[in-house]
Amino acid sequence: MSNRRALSEPRLPPELEHRIFKIAALARPIGVPTLMLVARRIKIWVEPILYRVVFLKDSAADYTDVLHYRGLPTFTPDALKKRSQQSFGHVRHLFIDDDLVGETALTSWLLACTGATNLYAWLICTPGILDSISGFMNIQYLTIDVRALCDTTVPLPLFLTVTHLELLDFTNESDNVDCVCRNLSLIPRLTHVALNWRLDSALSHATLCANPQLQCIVFLSPMAPLDGSPLLDDDRFACINPRVHFYPDWLNGAVFGQDFWYFADAFLAARRAGTIDRTYPRPLK
Repeated sequence: MSNRRALSEPRLPPELEHRIFKIAALARPIGVPTLMLVARRIKIWVEPILYRVVFLKDSAADYTDVLHYRGLPTFTPDALKKRSQQSFGHVRHLFIDDDLVGETALTSWLLACTGATNLYAWLICTPGILDSISGFMNIQYLTIDVRALCDTTVPLPLFLTVTHLELLDFTNESDNVDCVCRNLSLIPRLTHVALNWRLDSALSHATLCANPQLQCIVFLSPMAPLDGSPLLDDDRFACINPRVHFYPDWLNGAVFGQDFWYFADAFLAARRAGTIDRTYPRPLK
């Protein structure tokens, strides 16, 4: 009798049920383990979302509140030992810090998450590190040490798909930063570039302006040297004073699509539309 009753109860069409559970999982990925217990088919649908955003931290660094606010699960560097490496092929947004992860686990994580499209690599780009990230073939949003572009050529297939590039300054006086602007012009899909402190003075403003493929040029420094810079007359330029720490800013972009890139594009669009002063180069966050 119970089987007959179960068969007679109304059921949602599978495609609608799939959509409902996917929306619920995307809204709060931290709740995915609970949803996975509902049924085998639900587990298959929502488990990839559990790994969509991975922000790596060590046990000594507590970012639980930052992640919990955005409904994200917490991953520690030893998560690869506890879960199937196959699961991390679902990662689309990866923040990895070699100081937090440690050298031992770093290579394993980079090899496990090569399906990512958004990579924040807080890593000093030694030749060994560059070899480890050579497997990323779909990156669109990339934050990386400027040394990755200090060679005479663009070194990795990693850059072939990059549209948004943020460069971190881990240089020393021996690094060939003169190659960087030239190499930027060799990245075929690059439309957005952001420079952190010190790079805004180390790289040629005139050369950045001369790159026709760039649609957005961002300086992430309140002290950027702009006196007499040709960027002040370039409607693709914005200088942002980052009032939000880069951890939550990156997470906002990964989860909600609202990071400094979003605000820079909105600012430039408003300036071009004439709704704000065209001479004002610094959007505030």
